[in-house]
Amino acid sequence: MNRRALLAVVVATAVLSASIAWVLGRRIESPAEAAAGASSPEPSLITVPVESRELSSRVVVRGTVQSSEETTIQVSTAALGNPVVTGLPKSEDDELDEGEVAIEITGRPVIVLEGTLPTYRSMGPSSEGPDVKQLEESLLRLGYDPGDVDGVYTAATASAVDDLYDSLGYRANEPSAEEGAAVEAAEDQVEQAEKALKAAEATGGPEGGVPESVRLQQNQLVDQAQRQLDQAKQGSGPELTQAQELLTQAGETLVSVTNEFNLVNERLAQATAGIHPDTGEPPTAEELEELNLEVAAAQDIVDQAAADKQQAQSAVDEAKGGQSQTIKDAETDLAIAKASRTETFASYEQGDDVDSQGQPTTAELREELQEARDDLADIRSVTGIGVPIEELVFVPTLPRKVSGVGVELGSTAAGGVMSLTGPSTVIDSVISTSDRKLISEGMEAVVEDDDLGVSVSATISFVAANPGGGEVPEDRYAMRLEPNEDLPEEAFFQSLRVTIPISSTSGQVLVVPLAAVSAGPDGTSRVEVQTQDDSTNLVDVTTGLAADGFVEIRAVNGSLAEGDRVVVGRELLLPTDDESDETDDSDDESDDESEGDGGA
Repeated sequence: MNRRALLAVVVATAVLSASIAWVLGRRIESPAEAAAGASSPEPSLITVPVESRELSSRVVVRGTVQSSEETTIQVSTAALGNPVVTGLPKSEDDELDEGEVAIEITGRPVIVLEGTLPTYRSMGPSSEGPDVKQLEESLLRLGYDPGDVDGVYTAATASAVDDLYDSLGYRANEPSAEEGAAVEAAEDQVEQAEKALKAAEATGGPEGGVPESVRLQQNQLVDQAQRQLDQAKQGSGPELTQAQELLTQAGETLVSVTNEFNLVNERLAQATAGIHPDTGEPPTAEELEELNLEVAAAQDIVDQAAADKQQAQSAVDEAKGGQSQTIKDAETDLAIAKASRTETFASYEQGDDVDSQGQPTTAELREELQEARDDLADIRSVTGIGVPIEELVFVPTLPRKVSGVGVELGSTAAGGVMSLTGPSTVIDSVISTSDRKLISEGMEAVVEDDDLGVSVSATISFVAANPGGGEVPEDRYAMRLEPNEDLPEEAFFQSLRVTIPISSTSGQVLVVPLAAVSAGPDGTSRVEVQTQDDSTNLVDVTTGLAADGFVEIRAVNGSLAEGDRVVVGRELLLPTDDESDETDDSDDESDDESEGDGGA
């Protein structure tokens, strides 16, 4: 081959190689070029329907059913000398009801009645005041008729007290010998007046005839004797007046210190429950000891006040004893004056000095009989059965459960002798710091337990101002509820579910999941609504109550209706590697497809 032919072959070969390279270059792409040339898949919308429902936010906690606060029975023993416990009719866990005997001291009962005013004095004939009315109300509830419930201790009140003591197997406190003698003398006077009237009526005594001067003179003598007796009974002597004033002051002091003791005792009870009344925090051991000392000191003051009152009562009794002879003499003078008048009038009936004297008229005899009866009623009104201060205790509510007995048979009674658990039921719980901002006293709640079949409403009666205290964790607040219905006994000391509604939409409203609401550039809220052609529109909304993952919405522009679908997210399906790898075998393709499904 000559040189020209060889050159032609070389040129042809080069041209063919370049052509093949150009064709191959057009068919082969790098991974970057392939990725850059691939089109992105269309994302899939995740939508949910707009719903119509009632929303309510609530706090749900657990609460333990407990009995309410305890009350301590305080017995006044200052007047008893050696107050030995001679009977314990009630033991721990027994129920104590109104009109029952809580304890027996020196053979006498301590009767428990319902009332808010503590016993601060003995009560008896002529006593008046709110404590007497409280006693009358209790007697009426127990079925004993005290007469008018007006705060005045009358003969009817004394009779009802007598019936109460009799029903309990005790004799009521009867009048003194001196009081009994006065009653008997008045009864004798009535009997004599009745006999004189009957005699005049039997003999046909005149309706008139006694000379006016004789009648006036005799009546004047009787009136003078009656006034002297009235003055003696009034006890107008300076010693008695002073003693009565001291007794009144001692009674008022006893009421005051008793009220102060109750306040101090309540402070101790609150601290014992876990919240110091001054700090609102759990009390320290030193603070508890200080409160216990305050209670003990207050009890000593009450005991001293009771002793002072008893001493003042003794002074009054002694002063009255000094006047007893004066009263007896006045009663004798009155009896003589009345007898003289009766005899004088009778002499006319018998014909003595008929010319100048006449017989007593039956009208006058009837008047004398009425006066005698009035005198007897007056004496009886201040003489009769009474109730000593040491035999009566008032408790705010009954019945109550005996939670503890502080004395033993044969021991000496002093201060608190028995503790009673309140009849009401409470539910103790704790709430978090965030929930404390939502909850306040007076709010309603629902207490439930599916196993016990319990579902009752309750009212929040207490929410602690500070966290912690007692057994309450330091990051929790104590809360107490009072059920509005009775709970079964098996619910006591059980942990029940407590649901506290915070707010509600009060009816059906449009709601969407919280994820469906987004914020616009200007801070407004909006939802993305899917249209029929699968496009979306943004609708501005205002939001309301949010609860249980949903939020109330109202359209500002555009419209929203139940059933409309709103976007809560988007799902993007990416192509898997095996779709471009045609050389993988079937097993690899199967594995790759499983991974792709899982990733989707």
